[in-house]
Amino acid sequence: MNTLVYGSRSIDLAHLPKAHGESVFEGSYRSDASDFVVTEDLGFEPEGTGPHIWALIRKTGISTEEASSRLAQASKTSRKDLGYAGKKDTKAIATQWISLPETALIEEGPIDETLEVLRLTKNQRKLKIGQLAGNQFQLRLHGLVIEDINARIQAIAEQGVPNYFGLQRFGRSGSNLEAARRLARRDPQGRRRLHPKDGMAASAARSAGFNAILAERLTTNRWLEVSVGDVVSLAGRGSHFAVSETELASVCERIRAGELDPTAPMAGRQTKTSVEQADFESSILQTDPELYAWMRGVFRDEDRRAVRILPQQLEAEVSGNTLELSFWLPKGSFATALLNELGNLQEAHARSAS
Repeated sequence: MNTLVYGSRSIDLAHLPKAHGESVFEGSYRSDASDFVVTEDLGFEPEGTGPHIWALIRKTGISTEEASSRLAQASKTSRKDLGYAGKKDTKAIATQWISLPETALIEEGPIDETLEVLRLTKNQRKLKIGQLAGNQFQLRLHGLVIEDINARIQAIAEQGVPNYFGLQRFGRSGSNLEAARRLARRDPQGRRRLHPKDGMAASAARSAGFNAILAERLTTNRWLEVSVGDVVSLAGRGSHFAVSETELASVCERIRAGELDPTAPMAGRQTKTSVEQADFESSILQTDPELYAWMRGVFRDEDRRAVRILPQQLEAEVSGNTLELSFWLPKGSFATALLNELGNLQEAHARSAS
């Protein structure tokens, strides 16, 4: 049974509508950790002084959680005292910052064959989730160009891609989404306070609803359309506002220019948008009544998320059967959403969705 569904709609990237048409490249990615290189961009430099040690680490083929655990053990500190800005891909070579308390016993150099400390500095505060600007990606894909790859890259650079959540959000074999369904069956109205350990499940449920709404926007040719009262966000940033009648024309122009993006909800009881937009969105969310009722109980307020991401510094080079990609994405977005717009790509070490 396929667990990656919201109502009757698959929310797996491979089955979601695309913005730019049919495949131009077919093949695989992430055959080896070196094919998927991620470099975290905090958007600022650590202060250099303070009670917290900040370590720039490079991990290969392990999760951020595993890297943190190994770092805590090596530095003789408690895992709970470490902080990071975001989780990076496991099957990858990823460079990111991790903060430790000043009592940590740590030096630059390798911890083991999968983990290395590249740089040490200090900062006044512990590193927190979300405290980053984005990530730089260098990817190697193996396969075959079947249409005009340069035209597709240009279209993506100019118009962006749908800001779908990737498989990582839903867990291996859809385990996070299935955990949300178990919680919903035990507490159908979402009256119980959410335990911290259930956070990933709740996030998966909201993400599934978001993917379903975004897919419907693509299907009905309203991906980047807005009306009076709709909520839009500043591109690459979290701030958003409702569109007034006097602003509508300029907002549409700014969306075409990539300065603003329409938004869709991460579900909650209280909406932040117009009645018309809220009615459209709730009609999609209600197609999965089990998750919809539970999410409205658990979350008082909805959050708004941009329906588009515009990659920066996007470059592509084809050599034989290899496609090299380099690009920067803002925090919270998924590289696989961009890959989905190139074509039918299979992850060499794919998570099962059934």
